[in-house]
Amino acid sequence: MESSQITTDLLEGAYLLCRGFKLDKITVVGSNGKKLCTFAFGEGAKTASDEYREGRATCNVALLKYTLTHLKREMYRKIKEIEIRETKKEHETCSVSERQRR
Repeated sequence: MESSQITTDLLEGAYLLCRGFKLDKITVVGSNGKKLCTFAFGEGAKTASDEYREGRATCNVALLKYTLTHLKREMYRKIKEIEIRETKKEHETCSVSERQRR
């Protein structure tokens, strides 16, 4: 059984979507204002990933463009979710600090 694949390469992720592999998860980690996204794909994606990395990948360019746009949209949505959550957390922390001072 082939393994799943994790990548930080946006174009590779779009290629894997083109090939029909399921995007299982987008993970965002960040420090010092920078964000790094990883894309996790399901079973069987390793072979297609190897083709991509070895320069043997072929696909429909129009579909690649579409999947690239879709993946970018999902990535930015995930980043925005995290930023909103962090802002709420900071706001709650500030509110608690202000109440303690009173």
